[in-house]
Amino acid sequence: MEAGSSAGTAGAATVSGAETLHDLLMPYDAPELDAAAGTGTPVWMTAAGGWRLLARPRALAARGIELGSFELDDGRTVTAFQDDDGTVMVPFDPDEAYGYFVTERWRDLSPPAALSAGQLGFYYRVKRLFPRSWLLAARRMHVRWTGLPEFPRWPLDDSIVQLTRFYALCLLAAADAQELDFRWFWPNGHHACVMLTHDVDSGEGLRLAVQLADLEEERGFRSAFNVVAAHYPVDYGIVRELDARGFEIGLHGLHHDRSLFSSRREFERQLPLLRDAVAQLGATGFRSPATHRVVDWLSELPVEYDTTMFHSDPYEPQPGGCCTLWPFHVDRIVELPYTLPQDHTLFTLLRQRSAETWLRQADEIEARFGLIHCLSHPDPGYLGDADKRALYVEFLDAMNERHSLWRALPRDVAAWWRRRGSATSAEPEIRRGTMRRDGDHARLDAPAA
Repeated sequence: MEAGSSAGTAGAATVSGAETLHDLLMPYDAPELDAAAGTGTPVWMTAAGGWRLLARPRALAARGIELGSFELDDGRTVTAFQDDDGTVMVPFDPDEAYGYFVTERWRDLSPPAALSAGQLGFYYRVKRLFPRSWLLAARRMHVRWTGLPEFPRWPLDDSIVQLTRFYALCLLAAADAQELDFRWFWPNGHHACVMLTHDVDSGEGLRLAVQLADLEEERGFRSAFNVVAAHYPVDYGIVRELDARGFEIGLHGLHHDRSLFSSRREFERQLPLLRDAVAQLGATGFRSPATHRVVDWLSELPVEYDTTMFHSDPYEPQPGGCCTLWPFHVDRIVELPYTLPQDHTLFTLLRQRSAETWLRQADEIEARFGLIHCLSHPDPGYLGDADKRALYVEFLDAMNERHSLWRALPRDVAAWWRRRGSATSAEPEIRRGTMRRDGDHARLDAPAA
C-alpha cells in the first residue's frame, strides 16, 4: 500500500480501537439515542448551518420536534427529531461520522488535490539536484494553481466542533434537560492547552535548537524537539542538555523522506530501527517526516503518542486533515494533531510577515476549548532566520499573557488524555464542563473558575 492511500474500505469508518464521539465528550448520565448507520456507502450530508459530515444515512419518517436536518448530495433530506414519546432519532451514527473525520476516511470518497505516489517518489529522488529557491518557486506556483479546498477549511475547520454540538443537543433533548455535565477537556479547568513542537531537519537545526529553547524558557515554556535519527549526525550532547532543561525529545523518523510509509514491507523493515532510535533518544513521541502517513499503521509505532496528523493542512505533500481540535486515541496511540499552520507555510510559502494568522487561530481554538499546537522548525530557512524567529517570539509573548491556557509538553498531554478517559470524577484535576441548550442549538461551557 502506498502512503497516499488509506487502508480499509469506505464502509469502515474507524480503525481498530479508534476513539468515538462519546469518548471525546464523555457526558455524565447520558441518555440513550436512537442513532444508527444506514446501509450502503457513506455520503456527504450538509446541515442547515452549512457544515458537513460523512455518514451512511438511514431513512426515518420525520415527526415530533425537529432537531436538525441534513441535505444529501442527491438532493434528499434526512432529519433528526424527538418523537412524541421523547425518543431522539438520529438518521446516522454520530460515532461513525466522527470516525470518518479523525481517521481521514473521508479521503477515500473525496480525495484532496495532491501529487500521486509516483510523483512524490520522483520529487524526493530529484529534490537534491535543484536549488531550494527553485523548489520553493515551484511549490508557490502549485499553491496558486490549486487554491484552497472547500474541505477541510483552512486554517480552521469547524466540522467536528459542530458535530459535537449537535450530539450535545440530541443528548439534552433526550434527557429533557437544559443542562448536562460532561468531563472537561483539560486538567484543573483550563480553557485550552498550548503545546509547542519542533521538527529538527538538519544538524544545523539541532545546534540552533538551543537558541530557540532559550527564548521559550525565558517565557516559561518548554517544547519538544523531534530529531531525525539517521539523516544527519545527531549531537547527543545537545540532546542531553535539552532533556536536562526539561525539554522533550521526540523521533522524526530515520530518514527525512517518505520511505517509512512508502510500502508495508518498508514500514515493517524500519520498525526495529525505529525502536532502537526511540531507546537511544529517550523518546516517547513521533512525527513522520513531511507528515507522510497511513493512519491504520500509526498504532504500530514504538511510541506512546504521535503528532503526524493535523487539523487541516492543504500545503503538505499528503494534504488533508482530521478536522479535530482535540487529541484522540487510535488503538493504544494518542494522536496529538497540530492545529496551527506550520511556520514554513506561513512565513516561507505564503511569505507572511506577521504572526497574525497564528494569533487569530489561537483565539479561535481557545474559544472552542481545543489544543493550540504550534509546529515549527529551528533550522535555517525556518526559525533559524532572525526575521522568522522574531515572529515566533511575538507568538510566544502573546501566549505568555493567556493564563487560562495549560502549558504542556506532548508527553504530558498524551498522559492526560489517557487519564481523562479512565480517572474517576472525584480526582481533583478532573472538572465538569456543561452542555447547555441555547435556543435550537447547544453550546459547551467551561467549568466555573
